[in-house]
Amino acid sequence: MANTRPSREVLDKVLVDVVLLAPAVVLVVLVFLAGVSGETGLLGAVGLAVVSAAWLLVNEPVEGLILFVVAPEHGITGSDLAGLTGLGLAVWRGHQALRPPHN
Repeated sequence: MANTRPSREVLDKVLVDVVLLAPAVVLVVLVFLAGVSGETGLLGAVGLAVVSAAWLLVNEPVEGLILFVVAPEHGITGSDLAGLTGLGLAVWRGHQALRPPHN
């Protein structure tokens, strides 16, 4: 019987492809949730906050120039703005979902 296990080189290439694809998938989900979070209430706000935080963790491959220096060797990049905006929108949507309705 022939060995059907993929080679180490194939597995490494697949892993690299997944690592490069993850930011794109997370960004698409972030934009989608930002669009529907107003209709989905608190659950949508929480989902948007989670995906926005995930974006800040996986966006390194697409980071560009540092726009604002926070500390030496650390700063906010253009791609970080999507996650920060998503977090801000999630807080606002969560506040809207939790406040009592106006009569």
